[in-house]
Amino acid sequence: MGRTVINNKADKFGEYLRSIYEYRRLIVSFAKRDLKARFVQTKLGVLWMIIQPLIALAIFTIFFDQLIQLETGDVPYVAFAFSGMTIWYFFTNMVNSAGTALTNSQELIRKVYFPKILLPISKVLVATIEFFVAFSLLIVIMLILGMDFSPKIVFLPVAIIMTVLVGSCVAIWLNILTIKKRDMQHFIPYLTNFGIWITPVFYPTTLIPEAFRDYIYYVNPIATTIDFLRSMLFDLPFEWMYCVSFLPVFFLLILGIRIFKNMERNLVDFL
Repeated sequence: MGRTVINNKADKFGEYLRSIYEYRRLIVSFAKRDLKARFVQTKLGVLWMIIQPLIALAIFTIFFDQLIQLETGDVPYVAFAFSGMTIWYFFTNMVNSAGTALTNSQELIRKVYFPKILLPISKVLVATIEFFVAFSLLIVIMLILGMDFSPKIVFLPVAIIMTVLVGSCVAIWLNILTIKKRDMQHFIPYLTNFGIWITPVFYPTTLIPEAFRDYIYYVNPIATTIDFLRSMLFDLPFEWMYCVSFLPVFFLLILGIRIFKNMERNLVDFL
């Protein structure tokens, strides 16, 4: 039987990735723990996964469909807005929970050895589960409205992967920053609350002046992901050139994992 030797010597990047795979069952264990902690002691339980987005959808529909009456073409506003919300809340759930995974698990980190990056990964898994619940509700809404599904819906996994990459990238960097600068964890809610206004979640991109539209997509890959999802669901046009915004995401994600790996050696000193 093999032995695990624990020291503060930095693993090579490939070895670090293998250690994540070896401890992969912990990811599921952490995710189960988080789901139980969040819903088991509530009266409505997992129904909160449905109630919360429905309340937000009702607010958006009243203000932006009934009062302001935003134009969304042939797509009913309810489906249009909820499609954006599924991606946005998927992203913000990853940022809010995975971005502070280390600071919120200090006791566990001090007591047990495991690759600490498993903590934010488990939060991403929980957010993904919540996304599928919300997306199932979106499908139900489309069926109730009698909407046809675009054949391009088979590319839905691409939208999910795109969102996971962006959310994971932001979460990794937030963990790196918040572990040394605790003030950053108070900045995260402001980041997500402000970000929804510069992301076409509840409004179409046609509201953005054309002179600024390209800049929004190039600096905000979640905006690209939302439009990609809507294109796959509702057969809307999509500008593929905006996918260029994901190139920095790949680079920053790999760089973030490398810095996170090196930081793990002295992580307890920062807690």
